[in-house]
Amino acid sequence: MLRAAVSSLLLCCSLVFAAAAPAQEAERVRVAGSNTLAQALVPGVAQAWLRDIGYGDIQVRTPRPALTEIHASRDGQPLIVEIAASDSAHGFADLVEGNAQIAMMSRRPNAAELDAGWQLGDLASQDQEFVIALDGVAVVVNRANPIARLDMEQLRALFSGRSRDWRELGGGAGEVRLHLDASAGAVRDLMNDKVMRGSAFGEAQMHRDARALVAAVAADPLGVGLIPIGESYGAGTRPVAVSDGGRAVAPTRTDVLSEDYPLSRRLYLYGGQMMGALSRSFALYAMGRGGQRAVARAGHVAVTLVPGRARPTTLGPLEYRQMVEHAVRLPLSLRFNFAGSGESAVAASVYDSRAVRDLDRLRSFMRLPPNRGRSVLVIGFADASAGSPMASMMMSNDRADLVAQELVSRGIKVRVARGMGTALAVAGPRDPVARYRNERVEVWLL
Repeated sequence: MLRAAVSSLLLCCSLVFAAAAPAQEAERVRVAGSNTLAQALVPGVAQAWLRDIGYGDIQVRTPRPALTEIHASRDGQPLIVEIAASDSAHGFADLVEGNAQIAMMSRRPNAAELDAGWQLGDLASQDQEFVIALDGVAVVVNRANPIARLDMEQLRALFSGRSRDWRELGGGAGEVRLHLDASAGAVRDLMNDKVMRGSAFGEAQMHRDARALVAAVAADPLGVGLIPIGESYGAGTRPVAVSDGGRAVAPTRTDVLSEDYPLSRRLYLYGGQMMGALSRSFALYAMGRGGQRAVARAGHVAVTLVPGRARPTTLGPLEYRQMVEHAVRLPLSLRFNFAGSGESAVAASVYDSRAVRDLDRLRSFMRLPPNRGRSVLVIGFADASAGSPMASMMMSNDRADLVAQELVSRGIKVRVARGMGTALAVAGPRDPVARYRNERVEVWLL
């Protein structure tokens, strides 16, 4: 009797203490910034990351507008990935102020932001800057339209409504008819940043999505529209090549991934030099195979090293065309770190953060069974800011030799390393980052 009473008392005490014990507080990975990344990209990557590191019971919640929480647990330990959507500037400010461990940005930090975030460390280094995806805009016209290429000023005149007849742009007679996707905020953001520069969009026919827009342009011989890179053109439309002071570049997969196409941009994650293990794990996962599959599922361009088909090359010096005649361009352009307004701060590596990782991707790619024993061509380009044709040629040769040495050290056979000076420039001198864009190295697979 006494024993039963004691047991009951102990059980009651245990229940009281259990009820009084607070629930274990969940650890949080806080991510804030660009709405373009916050809509589907980062939530998709976060869920894939949680599954792949062993978390279960994954639930997506929206406690308030512009805030997504992804709840999960592992071995009884709860974890929440908190994704706050705003814009790149607010995301970076949250990182500086300690309200987020990771900032989502559709651009690099500007000079004022770098100054404000000096304590975060080297934000241009591969340890703190993570290029997780690309996105871009294709300008589509009806297949009957003879327009093949447009420059930035022509695009601004076209989409602001200043150019009202296709004859003003080198086409046939007929009134320009604009088509826009009402739901494509990222398309408008990119166009505002790279093309419109303060000009408002002209009157346009609005569509519910990109597919409806493509169908409308296919039925409109005088139509022109904007769609995200990756959307199907269909049988009735085609993309226009775009020039930004250099050669006109079409939005092929290779030219988008190499960032030679002007209407493309990187999507970044940024972390401080003391970012925690979980947030670093998440950022690194986003650039790996599982993360990049999630990027593609979210509708963005994954940063992967899958070459396209061999295509005849009709541009550039004769020597260049002869060198690459039987080679396949790999979908990358290795670029470098520079100091200056609008570009990255001085970094520990001579290569920019994506180039560092592209070199590692290239090593893995060349170790695949179909590529063992194959070699590559390394071709460097320079910007006109080098000062003279001779200086530009020397600079381009130096860059090609630098990359060739890097590849050889990784066990990759380099058949030829050659500079082409300022040939095939992709940006004009008025572009504030012309040197960054033009001074690049291509790699071709033999």
